[in-house]
Amino acid sequence: MDYQVWTKDEFEGWGKVDCGDKAAAMREIDKAVRAGKDPLLTAAIPYKLSIKLEEDKIGEATKVKTRRDKSPGAESEGQVRPGDLEPVPELDQGSRDSQSGDSVPNQ
Repeated sequence: MDYQVWTKDEFEGWGKVDCGDKAAAMREIDKAVRAGKDPLLTAAIPYKLSIKLEEDKIGEATKVKTRRDKSPGAESEGQVRPGDLEPVPELDQGSRDSQSGDSVPNQ
């Protein structure tokens, strides 16, 4: 198993020494401690990573059955006139504001 002994130097950052066995790692740790450093020991552990990605029906919308809501809904203050084809006169008038809403009058 491979070991790495890491030591941090204030100006140079982290330094790594590769060790082939545990005895070599112990010697490097001892050397770092005698130099006044705080060593960090890591070990290489073999692993296997497998990732599987699947895409199904690219570009198609999924079909979901919708259900009608059984709640009565929000109450309104207006009158309900089913089948009325005439426009509502109050809505046709608008606010009758001839000025632009975003403009600021000159002072």
